[in-house]
Amino acid sequence: MPAGTVVIGAGLSGLAAALRLGRDGRPVLLLEAGDAIGGSCSTQSIDGYRLNNGAIYVAVPSLLRLAFQRLGLQLEQALTLQPITHPIQARLQDGAAVWLSSATDSFVEGGPDPAGRTAQLRRGLAALQQQWHPLYRRLIGQVLVQEPSLPRTLAALWRYLPLLSGKADRLIARHFPDPGLQAAVASTLLFTGQAPAQLPSTQIVGLLGLLEEGFHLPQGGMGAISDALRNALPANVELRCGAGVRRIEVNGKRVQALLLESGERLPVEAVVSTLSGFDTLERLHPASAAPAVLRRIQRKAPLSHRAIAVQLGCTGVDAHGAFMVNHVPAMDEQGRMHRFTPHAPPVGLSYTVPTRVQPGLAPAGKSIIELYAPVSGAGEERPWTEADTAVAVEQQLAALRRQLPALHIETCRVIDPIAFARDRHLYKGALYGIAPGTPPQHHFPHRSGIAGLALAGQTTFPGFGVPSALLSGIMAAEALEASAPG
Repeated sequence: MPAGTVVIGAGLSGLAAALRLGRDGRPVLLLEAGDAIGGSCSTQSIDGYRLNNGAIYVAVPSLLRLAFQRLGLQLEQALTLQPITHPIQARLQDGAAVWLSSATDSFVEGGPDPAGRTAQLRRGLAALQQQWHPLYRRLIGQVLVQEPSLPRTLAALWRYLPLLSGKADRLIARHFPDPGLQAAVASTLLFTGQAPAQLPSTQIVGLLGLLEEGFHLPQGGMGAISDALRNALPANVELRCGAGVRRIEVNGKRVQALLLESGERLPVEAVVSTLSGFDTLERLHPASAAPAVLRRIQRKAPLSHRAIAVQLGCTGVDAHGAFMVNHVPAMDEQGRMHRFTPHAPPVGLSYTVPTRVQPGLAPAGKSIIELYAPVSGAGEERPWTEADTAVAVEQQLAALRRQLPALHIETCRVIDPIAFARDRHLYKGALYGIAPGTPPQHHFPHRSGIAGLALAGQTTFPGFGVPSALLSGIMAAEALEASAPG
């Protein structure tokens, strides 16, 4: 290919960047190291079960809709998002089950005083939503739709700074005096890989997303989102799978060429790299070409947690119930759920059953269960072996069988941090790249400081998720266009 514009990686960020760059008619080459598109937002059929390759649901659909609009697409025409009627059930140690959805529909069953606790739960959720609603809408409408910037964020949210101070555990305790309800509400933060006492109160936006908009599942699995973007690619965007990039060559302070794993050298004028910022820096040649600000972020930014995806095709699962089931200890004990302890049973258990929302993801009468076995909490690293994976998976399956005695496993797929790094290109297997809650100034910027090179994907956007991944690619493409000569 002659010198032109290249996007590295055909995950959500790469697809969005290629689509955005291709809209003006310029030739774009989209390179994907694997044999399929979608990255961590894709599905794969195994023995008749459609299993996700990473992301498991969509939160904040309004932000996803905005991202599609910026790509010239209508979300409702491109794919079908199915609301999850019963998103979360938290099972407490006192025997109660707390069903979390909207502030008016959440309730407690079983355990002590379910009626009184239901009333307290609804009051707390309503008060939390009322207090945070203006900030949530400003985040969605003004902050997250622009490039991450601490000054811009402060300018948009300065009046809410008192609300934003403190930690998530104290915020939850203020709204829910009952320790059991605290544990249930805190379980909505398990996805962060951190204890509530370590999380800034801003991370409550995950719960606000549930209260404001609910959780959704694309019809046919998470890969439907990537498929919609691929189907929208114009003819001037060429997609090439099986084309991994070994090195990014820089001449002075300008990107010059890509060296592919095949040995092909590809001269380029502009590149959007949707590899993590860490991976992109490690592939720059020479290493001294990386600007000091990027090297500083590389040294200091804390990585998110690591975990093992365990996906089961099975029978013996009640078709009725919540999409996500969390068996949790007290709030101040939940940090232990993110740490692997070889010689002790898991402190808690969290799993999703997507077939309770879309039975067609599995053969008739069968179910899919997805869970994440802990490896390490956020900001932690430890050596990991296949033997560790085997122990961690067996611990989780033993805990799951205790909760589901009729469970019969037909298919089991395991993706550990080694496989996440190798096959899904997640830096060191960290699920979100940089840890949730890390301020914007500690993320990699879209403008790399190297002419013709923009960064997208993991590590460039606080709160990395499905909508954020698309927006990251869009913003990187826009940054590249804004810096182009002429």
